[in-house]
Amino acid sequence: MDVIIEGHINQEETMADVLASVVAIKQCQSPILRINAAGSDVQGRLLFSPGGYIVGGKINVSGETGWDAVRKLLNITEGNYAILDPVRKSTTELNQALWVQAEKVIPLLPNLPEDGGDFVDKKPLRNQESAVRPKTGQTDLAPLMAAVGAPRDEEIMDPSIPQKIEKEERQTVESKAPSRKYNQGRWRVVRFCLQVSFGVAMASLIMWQSDNIWSFWWHQIWVKVLALFGLTP
Repeated sequence: MDVIIEGHINQEETMADVLASVVAIKQCQSPILRINAAGSDVQGRLLFSPGGYIVGGKINVSGETGWDAVRKLLNITEGNYAILDPVRKSTTELNQALWVQAEKVIPLLPNLPEDGGDFVDKKPLRNQESAVRPKTGQTDLAPLMAAVGAPRDEEIMDPSIPQKIEKEERQTVESKAPSRKYNQGRWRVVRFCLQVSFGVAMASLIMWQSDNIWSFWWHQIWVKVLALFGLTP
């Protein structure tokens, strides 16, 4: 992952300032905020989406996800951070479809409540407009690409696309089906036997018709060659 911005979380640069920096980034559609707390093992990552939404998070050591992970990471007052561009790396493990708007949590930092029900936007403007961004009108390909790259063994429902992607139908062939009975080694043996049989048949034909072959060669070819030079056999 590429580092866009990194720095320290302290009284001079608070968590609110860090969130404002992430929301202000325009060159990356889904930035990741990596946070490490000073003096403890609390460290994790938050995933953002266009529009300043926090869609999920995860704490590395405990494995906590969802609002609990978001709350603990954003309540950190001392530590360091890095804003990352995932480029083509998968961000599935960080996406819990929380849709928490950063502007709503910034005024309450660093004392976010344990219950995040008031911050989770179940129907964000992004969903109401399907996969079309309300400001630019451009089609957002990120959810579509994620759905295409995901396994198709189970039904997929992307939070930003109100439609169901059908399961992929696979055709399987039984082990005893005729299309799977081809044996290359057996074919080589059959081909060798055919070649030997053809060679034996040709040799037998030549030996059986040797007199006729010699007579044809002598009278039809050799006599004519001698006649060209004015010679007689």
